[in-house]
Amino acid sequence: MSPGLNGDRLIYFTAGVSLVLMMYSVVRHATTLFASEPEETRNILGMVEDKISMDALAKLARSDSIVLQGSSVRILLSRAMKEPNLRYILDTIAESDDEEERWKGVTTLQLLTRNESNRSILVEAGALEILVNVLKDPENREKSHRYAAVSVCELITASEPRRKQVVQYGILEPLSKFLVNVEPANELQYWSLMVIHQLALTETLHTDLISVGIIRTLAEMSRLSFGNATMPKICLQSLVRLIVTMDDDDDVRYYLCELLEFDIVPLIASYIRSDDFELVYWAIGLMHEFAIKGVALDEFKETRGLCRSINVLLAADEAYISRVLLRTLKFMMLQDVSFQLQALSAGVGMRLPKCLASKDDDVKYWALSLAHEFVLHRQWRQQFIESGAFGQVINIGLSSVSRKPLKAASELLPAMKYIMDILVMIWSSRSELDLLMATTGVPEATCVFLQMEKLNGDLSQSRLAVALADMANYSDALDQGLTRYGVNLNRPETTAVAGITEE
Repeated sequence: MSPGLNGDRLIYFTAGVSLVLMMYSVVRHATTLFASEPEETRNILGMVEDKISMDALAKLARSDSIVLQGSSVRILLSRAMKEPNLRYILDTIAESDDEEERWKGVTTLQLLTRNESNRSILVEAGALEILVNVLKDPENREKSHRYAAVSVCELITASEPRRKQVVQYGILEPLSKFLVNVEPANELQYWSLMVIHQLALTETLHTDLISVGIIRTLAEMSRLSFGNATMPKICLQSLVRLIVTMDDDDDVRYYLCELLEFDIVPLIASYIRSDDFELVYWAIGLMHEFAIKGVALDEFKETRGLCRSINVLLAADEAYISRVLLRTLKFMMLQDVSFQLQALSAGVGMRLPKCLASKDDDVKYWALSLAHEFVLHRQWRQQFIESGAFGQVINIGLSSVSRKPLKAASELLPAMKYIMDILVMIWSSRSELDLLMATTGVPEATCVFLQMEKLNGDLSQSRLAVALADMANYSDALDQGLTRYGVNLNRPETTAVAGITEE
């Protein structure tokens, strides 16, 4: 929601004094009709306010003083919320044959919904159904539709039962028309989109939204609203919410393919370059859905500058972006050597030390998964060791063995498998042996890791033990280090096996 919607009473004047006077005319009419109704017992201040005439309030509303304007509006709003005034306003909207009267009533109701304390009373009085009917009536003017949409958005915010109510009343049909039949950046379109965004927060309504073609509409709007500060991220957020809750993978792929008709791939690539991290997050979220379902992967990989954009984003200290981005990259890199090298050339490998040192377990896990892909390329191994990334991998492994595994590992492929593969690949390469031995702490930490592995079981099945046993033949320092840590590798079961040692 727009931050202004929950602001103080000064927000009432953003609609102009004319709206206040329109409300005044409606309330005055209602007050006149029900003048014979007995007054409630009020405190002294309330009794004084009750004595202020409607004409006097109208003059105060025109005052140059914001204080006087605010006070007059507060009193007008208070009177409008009292029965039978409120019932008169709602009945006017629902039953009047005069479009001008309906317009005044909708305007008044929109002002009333801005006050959070009024909302439950308005809903109980039937305002939701009345507002939906306003939206469904083509005879109402565009401004009536707009203020009805604003009011609905206010009333259903943070309320799942109310969201379900408006769908039952038939709100999706008029909203779908407003979204596609008005010019881009039109206010009615914006508020219709805001209502759709609210409805998308309730998962049980997703089937209803999808059935009226909202996915296509959101895709089209995300393109038409390019350059707008707010609408694209609302479109993308709603799209992601609708797609991730689908149970059938074939359905997901169908709708993702449908999005391709709107050139969504270059659009996502453009939004990823945005300075707005919220927009970036939802753009990556949508790209993630394409990646994990294997849709349009080649199109994304061929997008110019995508890896450079990813590299820049990984440099930012935003864990919520990094975790989704790293996971997306993992799926894009699987069994694709060319794209792995493209990512390395863009500098993504240089970001892994920072990601591996993250306090976020998911970021660590997916950084490990990328390192697992990158370490297959020997040209990156020196950088991997010198940057400290390899040492961090060992430390993560030590932490997992001695305390607890990464949180992410309990739901995903165990992180220890990645760690062990990386250790074996690095320590099986004779060309990096001198660099490994010269890197402070790495040989010692590896020995500790192996010692802890021994404490947890027999080394006879340890691939790392096999690799280190073979490397110890070429390094007295390593052989002495292993002995110092109590790891005896001079056993038949730890002799080097064919295919592990690189020349």
